[in-house]
Amino acid sequence: MKRYSLLLLLFVTTNAQVYYSGLIRPLTMNRLSDNSQISLPFRIAELEVGFSKGDIDFKTSSAVEFRWTGGDPKLDFREVYLIWYPSWGEVKLGKQIHAWGAVDGNNPTDNLNPYDFYYMFLPGADRKIGTLSAAAKYYWNDWQFEVVVIPEHEPNRYPFGEDDFPIAMDDPGYFLTAGETTAEYGMRVQTTMGNSDISLSYFSGRDRGFSLIGYNYYIDWVAPVLTYRKTDIIGIDIVTFFGDLTGRTEVGYFNTNNDRTTDIITFNDAAYVQFASQLEYTTTNDITLMIQLIGNDVLEVNGSTYTYDENGNPTELAAMNEDELQQGMGTPFAMFTDLGMFVSATGNYLDNALEIRLNSFMDLKDKQSMLGGGFSYSPVDNLKLELSITKFMGEEGTQFNEMEDFSHLSLGVKYSF
Repeated sequence: MKRYSLLLLLFVTTNAQVYYSGLIRPLTMNRLSDNSQISLPFRIAELEVGFSKGDIDFKTSSAVEFRWTGGDPKLDFREVYLIWYPSWGEVKLGKQIHAWGAVDGNNPTDNLNPYDFYYMFLPGADRKIGTLSAAAKYYWNDWQFEVVVIPEHEPNRYPFGEDDFPIAMDDPGYFLTAGETTAEYGMRVQTTMGNSDISLSYFSGRDRGFSLIGYNYYIDWVAPVLTYRKTDIIGIDIVTFFGDLTGRTEVGYFNTNNDRTTDIITFNDAAYVQFASQLEYTTTNDITLMIQLIGNDVLEVNGSTYTYDENGNPTELAAMNEDELQQGMGTPFAMFTDLGMFVSATGNYLDNALEIRLNSFMDLKDKQSMLGGGFSYSPVDNLKLELSITKFMGEEGTQFNEMEDFSHLSLGVKYSF
């Protein structure tokens, strides 16, 4: 934090142009079942501050995380980075959130930043965690070339031990090992062909989520070994236009392998594909309609799984099947459904003072779904009243069945400055 303060001071004392924006957003979440409060952390305030001098910008994005039960506000510098704009492109250095991919929100090809599972139902960058990285873009005619280097692996943030989180997650503790620390890197090429934008990308790094890769023997028991696997991703995304209709498609090919040694190895390697396709259309009365298909297909998996005795020790060994592969990269929604569909409609009324939203997610393979909706109303400039409802439904054994008690009503106020 001292380093960030020194950088801020440096730009202020060199007569740089200063700009800022922010918001204060208290909100509360209550269960639909019994109106009890859901006590999870949320960002009660956000602030973006930037400084510009010549061809150099310095940008920061910070948030105060807070929960109603227990309080304990926490200041989080989500992004702090420098940008240099040479004649041939741009260079970024610092803690930043990158944006790859074409579809809205669920991007199989965007794996540079880990996810914050406390904010999984927020859009875009709001669900991501900034990482220390260096990025450079080079522009040449209709082509754009990008290189990103991340010196240290950063995993997802999980809500371990949170009673109010819809899915119980236990801290793996000393069963989790980080693996060999190596720099992660990615490359992306983007161009325009006709009325379409096409991008090809490659990323090499460690999984953002941990998974079981084997066991170690001890004197009187066998302990599981969890780690972040080494994974390489090749991605393609396309944006194209058909009159008033916009189409977006992403496909990511993932090759993952175990590069650690254990006494018993239960995972060797696997390959899988994640995809997302989206169509969006704005009607004559300014209602935006969107439909998105998202899913995955496991192409190959080589490993073993164990059954367990009453003491939790592994007993019988069997070949791993495709359904047992835990995908550690990609969009989380593609990890728990073979094929799902998002549908949404958004309309603005009263000179954009009122926004009404309806959305739904349906698992097209298993019987589970999510329904949601809400509105925001701005009685005066810079102030919004917000209300939303989310309902989860699913048969026994599905993820949304576990989340049914998380169905909730959210009410908040947003003041922007």
